[in-house]
Amino acid sequence: MKILHVSCCLLSALCVVESVITETTGVVGGQVTIQCSFADKWYGKSNGKYFCGKKCDRYNDILVQTQKNKNYIERGRYIIHDNRYGDFTVTIKNLMMSDSGTYWCGLDTSIKDSYQEVHLTVTDAPLKLSTVTSRLHVSTKHSQTSPQHSQTSPQHSCHLETSVLVLHTEQV
Repeated sequence: MKILHVSCCLLSALCVVESVITETTGVVGGQVTIQCSFADKWYGKSNGKYFCGKKCDRYNDILVQTQKNKNYIERGRYIIHDNRYGDFTVTIKNLMMSDSGTYWCGLDTSIKDSYQEVHLTVTDAPLKLSTVTSRLHVSTKHSQTSPQHSQTSPQHSCHLETSVLVLHTEQV
């Protein structure tokens, strides 16, 4: 009877799901780095790690994952870096508005994978105002020479100044 009780406690302890939710924001064209961390560091040292979107169907929604002998993997716009101490980071490059949504950091375990929920919000790049000013100075001098006498006409000068307000997006 005691053995059954201990077994149930052991199994329920192994099925703990991480409840940490990470909120992160990025800018269109920029990149974000997401820190994935799990409470049980022992599992995290040698187990596989992955990053997925949507519902995180283990086989269909994985965007990038670690491999046995490689702790740094780049797949398209996604980079995963496993520090081999239970934590790992995921970087998403060249962010797009459509990247906004829910993602999952996954830790592969023998019984039930652990997950960390990530909410990513991508915003438009902020507008940056700058003024470009250019100055132009034109000077002309007319000379007229005739066989009888030399005559110089007055000097003419023209000043032109323009300013242009430039709006552009600044990417981080």
